[in-house]
Amino acid sequence: MARADTEIYRRFRGTLRPGRAGSLALARVGIASAARKKLPLVILFAPPTIATVIFGFVVYARFSLESGVTPSALGPPSPVSAIAGTVAKTLIQVKDQIVLFHLALSGFTLLVIAWFGAGLIAEDRRTGAHLLYFSRPLTAGGYLAARFLTLLFFGLLAVLLPSLLICLVATFASPEWSFLKQEGSVVPKSILFALLWAGVWCSVQLAISSLFRRKTFALIASFAGFMITGAVSVLLTGLNRDPAWLQLSLQGEFRYVAAWMFDSRLLREFGDPTWSFVGIGLVTILSWAVLFVQVRKLEAAV
Repeated sequence: MARADTEIYRRFRGTLRPGRAGSLALARVGIASAARKKLPLVILFAPPTIATVIFGFVVYARFSLESGVTPSALGPPSPVSAIAGTVAKTLIQVKDQIVLFHLALSGFTLLVIAWFGAGLIAEDRRTGAHLLYFSRPLTAGGYLAARFLTLLFFGLLAVLLPSLLICLVATFASPEWSFLKQEGSVVPKSILFALLWAGVWCSVQLAISSLFRRKTFALIASFAGFMITGAVSVLLTGLNRDPAWLQLSLQGEFRYVAAWMFDSRLLREFGDPTWSFVGIGLVTILSWAVLFVQVRKLEAAV
């Protein structure tokens, strides 16, 4: 039996071809495997979907009232609608709505990333699937790229797609394309912020997953880490009445980044994001250092 296993899972000794076909194939398999379980998809993506509908309607109503067209959900046109249009133009800023959307969904996107990422490496260690992966022409870097792309796909579904849909509603609802003319920079900023958010949190989650052999343990560690650091930073911020204490948590550091990137009036109390970028960079580097060390151990065991 040992000889048969050696023949089947013998280590690849040839030369790797250029390209990332193996990583992409493994990423596709990972996405398809995670998507087979419909109940988690429905539960985890229901809040982002509901929030997208709500924020999308608010943006649509704002531009409709501004142009003098009353949405059917608000009843027939009336003099009050004209006043509401002026008030909506003043109080409802699309940029602010997108910032609120990102901040409101931060907790739910972390749930999505934690659920789909906790078992990506932990379950490979438990089942021994890494023995098969590394016996094929797949390097440690290729394996990490595949797992990262798998998790990034679900992370971007939760944070990037909804924000783009809101921007799309704003684009077509605004009179004479005023949204693109006046606040068109919100679209690339939303893309950059979503990529940064998802990329960093996916890196952290994969690092946590690589430290455990079971998805359950990785989930517990993820929730404990996210909740404890977030709660401590919020508590210290309230006690000291200084938002700088929020930078003790990764969630708080992203608030500083959002305030700087979108220049929103809702986040005027947040100042220079330099230390937030430093903190985010250090966390990302540490996460990938842990990942490479752990995956190298798995590769050496083949």
